[in-house]
Amino acid sequence: MRDPRGTTWICLELPEVPIDQREAAAVLPADTVAIECNSGAERVIALVAPGWDDDMDDMTLSKTIAEFMQ
Repeated sequence: MRDPRGTTWICLELPEVPIDQREAAAVLPADTVAIECNSGAERVIALVAPGWDDDMDDMTLSKTIAEFMQ
């Protein structure tokens, strides 16, 4: 996926939500998954709905990455 800055991101689903994000995930739907997105220079772990790879277009995924970078 390429974000509006022109940065290319590769995102993969993690086998479980990382410990430091479990509290945040607890208030989301039970089937929430964590994805790790890496640009080579930046790494982001985001919480998303299952099926994200089929359901999210590049713009939506880019916005999600930006939200979790803050």
